[in-house]
Amino acid sequence: MKPFFKAVGHSLRYRWTILCAFLCSLLIAVIWSASITTVFPIVKIVLEGETAITWVEHEIESGERNLISVKNEILALENEYEETQDAKLANKLDLKKDRVAGEEKSLQWYRDVQPYVKKYAPDSAFQTLVVALAWLLGVSLFKGILLVISAILDARVAEKTVYDLRRIYYRKALELDQRRIDCIGTSNMMTHLSYNMTMVSSGLRMFYGKCLREPLKMITCLAFAAYISFPLLIISLIIVPAGAFLIHSVSRRMKKSTEVEMEGMADVFQTLIETFKAVKTVRIFNRERAERRRFKKNSRTLYQMQLRIALYDSLLRPITEVLSIVSISLSMLVGAYLVLNQETYLFDFIKISDTPIKPAMLLMFYAMLAGAADPARKMSEIINVIVRGGTACDNLFRTFGPEPLIQAPENPIAVPLHQESVEFEDVIFTYLPRQPVIKKLSLNVPFGQTIAIVGGNGSGKSTLMNLLARFYDPHLGRILIDGQDIRQMHPKKVRSQIAWVTQDSVLFKGTLWENVAYGKFGATDEEVMRALEVARVNDFVDELENGYHSDVGDDGKSLSAGQRQRVAIARAVVADPRILILDEATSQIDGQSEGVIHDSLTEFIKGRTTFVITHRQSSLRLADRVIVMDLGRIVHDSSVEEATANSEQFQVLFKKSA
Repeated sequence: MKPFFKAVGHSLRYRWTILCAFLCSLLIAVIWSASITTVFPIVKIVLEGETAITWVEHEIESGERNLISVKNEILALENEYEETQDAKLANKLDLKKDRVAGEEKSLQWYRDVQPYVKKYAPDSAFQTLVVALAWLLGVSLFKGILLVISAILDARVAEKTVYDLRRIYYRKALELDQRRIDCIGTSNMMTHLSYNMTMVSSGLRMFYGKCLREPLKMITCLAFAAYISFPLLIISLIIVPAGAFLIHSVSRRMKKSTEVEMEGMADVFQTLIETFKAVKTVRIFNRERAERRRFKKNSRTLYQMQLRIALYDSLLRPITEVLSIVSISLSMLVGAYLVLNQETYLFDFIKISDTPIKPAMLLMFYAMLAGAADPARKMSEIINVIVRGGTACDNLFRTFGPEPLIQAPENPIAVPLHQESVEFEDVIFTYLPRQPVIKKLSLNVPFGQTIAIVGGNGSGKSTLMNLLARFYDPHLGRILIDGQDIRQMHPKKVRSQIAWVTQDSVLFKGTLWENVAYGKFGATDEEVMRALEVARVNDFVDELENGYHSDVGDDGKSLSAGQRQRVAIARAVVADPRILILDEATSQIDGQSEGVIHDSLTEFIKGRTTFVITHRQSSLRLADRVIVMDLGRIVHDSSVEEATANSEQFQVLFKKSA
């Protein structure tokens, strides 16, 4: 539960709202117990036909008679004790003297309140009943208003806190190491930032709502019961430790089931993401049935976990109800014994009250226990939601808590405006232990040079660019920009000089214009238009319904693959980078259009260091130099012409034309 209380600690910034929520809960608790006190006048009026005035008078008369009777008993016991010197008689004598003190104290209280009762209380039974019922109605209406206000305040604290946490953890998600993002997966990230946050919100609402209100209601009722007879209350609560143990045991199992449920939710999200993103692939291979089975399997696992949680949740309420009945039954046995025998002690040594408990007061005591039992029953609902919220917080902190490995140094050096070279110096990098992807690679690329990187799948081409952009850090070796180690620079400053166009062009939901302008914050219309011209987007924009302001759809699905690549190239161009990475950037574009785009890019890449990763020979026309990679090493480094003539690996990759 510690992670949940971290979320609670975060919510304390809204202390005034929390204070108001607490005051509302306190008032509701007081009103709850006060409304139960109407049981007493109603019982006295309906069953005995008394008013408040006659009730006080009768209590004074009864108290005076009891006092005289007890004093007479003391005199008789004293005489008997003088004759026998019996220890048991001495004990009875002490008990009777103690009762005299209690009777005198009770009698004095009734005498003190009698003038006020005569002055303000109704003088007829019916009027007394009307006042009691009016009081009950009034406090019930006031309690209802307070409940509405309390619910609004609880929701405000919970939702504002979750709003803050969602922003914080979304930011942390964007700052996570690429390796960790790959390990966590898209579905888990979505689960954490949506489903888990919803459970945190429910937990906080419950914490500042019922978790405050119900214990306070229970405490006020128990306080009234303690006023009537504290020892009898202690006897009634003997069963509580056993109940606490049972509830703790069920809660622990619920926590484990909730963790499995969250994993099941992530699996369902994963299935949905993969299916809808690749729905064409699913259909072309007629795999709808297989995907339905996979979804059914994951959904069934989730259903089973939710059913188990429902089972544990359902156990909590019967446990609290049975415990409440046992508690009240125990107190009824003891109370009935004392009332029927007009005793103040249980077993002659456990003092229960100063004076014998009257039936009406005992009924009041039971009403207070029942009033405390209802909040105790509702606490079972609180436990479920709080446990689930705590588990969600635990997952959030465990996922986003660790500090990213890729972060700015304490004293980052100034990042120079790239104008000298990019150098890889004895770089070694591995994704898995003892399986290096880059093997002691060294490479120097002068500023302004366009270098083509070619090689088979898995040779390390894209990994090399990931290292340059500091998505990962090399395990050994250094990467230098203008002679400065990029690990001594702020990652954002390094990336501000880099633009990257990938094979799978990623577009965001929005207009074509917005996707191009995404490449540079505050890009001017002139800069965007120039980028659109370089990427030859103007060749197809007239075909779109709203031109530059056409919505590209979810993931750019409103455009063809080639059109998406052109928009991605335009986005890179508008960034005006010093280092440009083209990773199969024109692989989806037809040959004729590719040639036109290359002509535009040839002019654009002048005065920039450009890395072209490609499997297409047509893209090599941009390159001043080509390196051939194989299994994480550079096996050839020359001009395109020399590689065509002398490199066997290059010749295999790009078969020479006849």
